[in-house]
Formats: sequence, C-alpha cells, structure tokens
Amino acid sequence: MSSAADVTAADRPEGLRERKKRERGRALRRATLELTLESGYADVTIEAICERAGVSRRTFFNYFANKEEALLGRSDTVFDDEDQPVIAEFEAGGPTGDMLTDLEGLLAAVVRSRLRRREEMHQYHRVLQQEPQLMQLQMSRMGNNERLFREMIQRRLDATAADGSAESDVTGTRDSATASATEGASAAVDSAGDPTTASAGKGTPNGCPEDWPAVSYRAEVLAAVAMMAIKATFMRLRRDEGEPDPIIDELFAELRAIFTA
Repeated sequence: MSSAADVTAADRPEGLRERKKRERGRALRRATLELTLESGYADVTIEAICERAGVSRRTFFNYFANKEEALLGRSDTVFDDEDQPVIAEFEAGGPTGDMLTDLEGLLAAVVRSRLRRREEMHQYHRVLQQEPQLMQLQMSRMGNNERLFREMIQRRLDATAADGSAESDVTGTRDSATASATEGASAAVDSAGDPTTASAGKGTPNGCPEDWPAVSYRAEVLAAVAMMAIKATFMRLRRDEGEPDPIIDELFAELRAIFTA
C-alpha cells in the first residue's frame, strides 16, 4: 500500500475551481479548432470562438492573448494548464528527488494528458496540413519549446542546490547519468561561458540568442533528452496503439544504461 508521501501531484484530486478553469480553457481551444476546420483560420474571429465556447470576450483574454494562442497554445509554455501541478512539483525537487525518475514521470503525465484528447490531436494535425502559415508558426515554436524545457529543468537544479539537496540516480550517487551526459555535451557545445557558471548568466550556451536565459550544460542535456523522449514516444504510439508509460520506461532505462556504462 502506498503512503501519503508516495502520492504525486498527478494523483491528487482536482479542486472544483481548477477543474472549471481547465474545462473553460479546453472549451476555447476546441471551439477555435472546430471553427478553423469549418471556415478556415483567416475567417475565425474571437467573437465566434466565444459564442461557440459559451464564454465572454473577457474570459477569452484571461486565457489567451489572441486566436493564434487559442489554436497553437501559449508561446510562453510548452505545457497545458492541467500539467501545472506536476510541473510545480518537479521544479521544487519532487516527487522522488531523483532527476531522471522525476523527469520520466513528468513526461509520462504530459503525454497521457495529450492522449486523453486523441481525436482533438488528429483534428489539430488536419488544421496544420490545411493551413501552411500555421504549420510554419508551429515549426518556429519548436526551438522555443526546448528553451522552455531548459529553463524548467534549470529551475529544478537551482531549487535543489538552494536547499542543499543532491540530485541522485537510482544507485544513490550524485546524478551520475546526467553528469556523464554533461561531460560529453560540453565538448560539443560552443560557448563563451564557463559551463560551471552558465546558469549565472555568463555566455550563451549552444549559440542561443542573447535574450535567452543562460542555463547549465546539465539543463541543456536534460532538455534535449526530454524533447527526444516525447518525440520518440509519439512516433511509437502513432505506429502502435497502447499506453505511453511502458514506452517512456523503456526509453529512460536505455538512457540510464548508456549514461552510466
């Protein structure tokens, strides 16, 4: 039997307020998607979205800045509102204190939330195929998504460093998997900054624009791992029906074996 300490954010019951907020955001996204398929993106108006979703313009702007965000998602996050409790727990150093284990759990929760909306995802891909300008916008966001992952992981590293805890792997050593990956990556990353002080803002690792917050090599490597794992999982799920957890488990088992060999 699992104890209260074993319950993660993904397992905790959702409050009524949080559920209503999530449902309104989803209704707005669904309305935007349906109207785009029916009329074409250029002819979709915010008024029509609000009417379809049954909300006011004011409510719309509480969620999204424009119809592009309502369709493609907010540009300042790679996650949905329903993912936020799991993300907050991860950034704070939980739920287990082991970086790879917690990153694996976070990605599994995010992928599961997407799979609950399979039909919506199919419609979304149809929109991208029909609207070349939206496909270009979505492609331009890919680099931004990796940046957001880097910043999220860096916040986790900063939080665990601040409270004196050490990120550890399953053997109890200090994050040897990511440390090994970092050593390999440091030889390939061209940066003017010292990798040990990159998170303090020195240098722009991996040629990132100057206005992007600098992060440590460890955060860069883990962000690349996360993006790869999500892509590989969806590619496998597109080919074979099933649940994401076994696929992500297998991916991270391989990563641990490679990094700790």
